[in-house]
Amino acid sequence: MPRSLNTLLAAALLAPGLVACDRDDLYGGSRFSENVYDAYSECSEAEIRFLAGKHNMQMVFDNCGSNNFVNYAWAPDGIQIYFQLPMSAHVMNAEDKTIGTMPTEVPTTGIAWLARDLMVLPLSPAEGAEQPRLVLFNRVQASIKTLEVPATELHDLYPTGSRDKVYFTALDENHERRVWMADFTNDAVTRAFPWLDDVLGTRALSNFTYTPELDIVTWHDGETVNVAKGADGERLHTFTDATRAIVHPEGRYIALETMGDPISPFDQRSWDELSDEAREREQRRSQEWLDRQPDWVMKKVEPPVIDIYDGEVDKRFRFTGFYGDRFQWYPSPYYASFVMWGIEGKELNKNVALTNLHERLRMAAKGDIPLGVELWAPKGAAPAEPAPAEPAAPAAPPE
Repeated sequence: MPRSLNTLLAAALLAPGLVACDRDDLYGGSRFSENVYDAYSECSEAEIRFLAGKHNMQMVFDNCGSNNFVNYAWAPDGIQIYFQLPMSAHVMNAEDKTIGTMPTEVPTTGIAWLARDLMVLPLSPAEGAEQPRLVLFNRVQASIKTLEVPATELHDLYPTGSRDKVYFTALDENHERRVWMADFTNDAVTRAFPWLDDVLGTRALSNFTYTPELDIVTWHDGETVNVAKGADGERLHTFTDATRAIVHPEGRYIALETMGDPISPFDQRSWDELSDEAREREQRRSQEWLDRQPDWVMKKVEPPVIDIYDGEVDKRFRFTGFYGDRFQWYPSPYYASFVMWGIEGKELNKNVALTNLHERLRMAAKGDIPLGVELWAPKGAAPAEPAPAEPAAPAAPPE
């Protein structure tokens, strides 16, 4: 394990400066109010720590902090993490657990790290101007270089592999979202991946991602997630029941984001809290109670789920032990990071999570499906049975 990750896991679990949960009971004593109160009960640090440990997850911030993250992004060194709250933006150093406030305006969307010392920030138009800006911020030299962008609503910033360029999406003069490249050396903003216009046609572009190590582009077209070569647009994969794809820098794995099966926001229990018989009785009583509630009561929520497609065995696996989104491949082999929504079917206080997927993916590739993983099945279909082990198991990813 690299030094940066050792340090992170040891030092960054309780970051200072993020206050603990404090939810008041705003309801009366009726059965309905009790269920509502249970659904939003006070955060339990011990419960989150236990469930996270059970699924080999580390939380970057305080388990019961006010972790209302808008965006986050790891630096290439795996030590610095940018995170944005509704009204402020910060960088935390995981080695010494210090948190600094960004000395700029709050970005309008997620940022991109080009190197350990370089960040690209999307900002609103300057006072009296109309065009949004991209700012190249050098954290070591405390210098800023600004480019005005001839487009609007900037999103999806990704490094190109160069210290002076960044890809992003924005609305053009026809209000169509397209991919652009900003070049801070030549002070130029140009359109990127021209082949994508023909591929999209009239379909909308969203959730663009880019993997510079492989020159691979992904995007959602309103129906499916697509994976293609950046140079010529050669299509590599198409995925249904997904809204976003993030290709691993080594190419074997593709993380996919989508929404899981609906669950009740009330009476959520982790896997070991009840026996199978007691769980069945409670679920039946909960459903009967929900059926009696008025239409305005939110009866189901769809948690965000993460799948991993393994190109070597051509199978897609769903992680059922935890829920989350805003997935990133952490800069250490086969470590993943995401904004945690919940664990074992139970919604918990948000946090940025880290987990090593290596062993679970290795076992799944052999057909030995581990706890908290299942073979993917399309929505509405029963979960697929685990694949039988093959005589010769595929080679495990390198350590």
